[in-house]
Amino acid sequence: MKSTPGKIILVFLLFTIPIFANTSLVDYKLTTNKKSVHIKEPLLITFTTKQKDHTDNMFFSFNVLKSSDYEVKFLHKTTKDNGYHNSTATFQYILFALKEKTLHVNFDFVIKTASDKAVKQSYVDDHDDSVGIRTNNTKITLKPLVIKVEQLSKKVDLVGDFRLNSKIDSTQIDQYGAVNLHYTLKGTGYKEPHLNILNKKIKNVKIFSQVKDNFSKLTKKGYIINTDYIFALSAKKDFTIPAVTLTAYSPTKKNYYTLQTKAYAIKVKNIDTTKLIDKTNAPKAKSLINMEAVKTFFIYILVFVSGFLTAKLSQKEFSKERKKEKFEDIKNAKSAKELLMVLIMNYQNRGLDEYISKLEAGVNKKYPLNLNTIKKEIRNRLM
Repeated sequence: MKSTPGKIILVFLLFTIPIFANTSLVDYKLTTNKKSVHIKEPLLITFTTKQKDHTDNMFFSFNVLKSSDYEVKFLHKTTKDNGYHNSTATFQYILFALKEKTLHVNFDFVIKTASDKAVKQSYVDDHDDSVGIRTNNTKITLKPLVIKVEQLSKKVDLVGDFRLNSKIDSTQIDQYGAVNLHYTLKGTGYKEPHLNILNKKIKNVKIFSQVKDNFSKLTKKGYIINTDYIFALSAKKDFTIPAVTLTAYSPTKKNYYTLQTKAYAIKVKNIDTTKLIDKTNAPKAKSLINMEAVKTFFIYILVFVSGFLTAKLSQKEFSKERKKEKFEDIKNAKSAKELLMVLIMNYQNRGLDEYISKLEAGVNKKYPLNLNTIKKEIRNRLM
């Protein structure tokens, strides 16, 4: 992770002076790795800007505006200080087209400048109620990026390069038992949020399901994923789990392919109730139900239900706890290094990459940071 080394690692508060756009301030370049894409094929957008006017300190903000026509994810940002008042920055985003049409992608690009005097004052006022740096904000209007989205010749379930495997714990159960079936999807491409693996109902079969996301990471080629789709199935009579067939398109190989698993024939053994009564010696009736099997079955259901409820309750408790504590772990950080570790360990994917980069640069280059102001700004953003 690279960030902005040098003397000017600052946190901006809301004291800004908007002025008219002036492209003489910077040079910039917007590029993509492809001229056209298919639906849900990853497109890498790279924006690079370099300071041209060296009068003041300069900082950059760049975002891809959201749209229902596509899904866009922030990938990476690097900033570099090339000398006195000479900064560069590179932003990278991954865009997935969601509609087969020509896309017009818009951007928000803002240049922030601050004088040396304002920078110097920010280091002096190193306390929670310090005045933020007064900056001039220049918004640059960029031409929309036009992307052609090509049509797929057939409907597909997945876009990318994937493998699908299945495994089952048993193909024979009694009428109170359950089959444990796992499908594992691995590969790189678009991450389908609602992929339906076992998409056919099986007559007279009860199905319980759970999705376990083992690994997910965004890259230039899309998401690298490893996901388990877990099913528990029970029935009173024999049944067959149908073969799973998924159609996929590979943008890298430019071809269609099929992912398929085998079908499973499940034998269900019925309990003969006539053999459960001792007619010869005693009127004492034995249990007509295999309690161990029932217990196992309901335990399995309980695992699924409790897992779901635990996840939901944990999310609520986590939210309540964070709100109650008001991010005490951030507030109590005693150094830039300690604060950096807190953000990396507890606040990944919370939109704090800018602060992580600044802190990392400060720690590596060993120059002073306005730590209290940074902590206050981070807490305000998380609220």
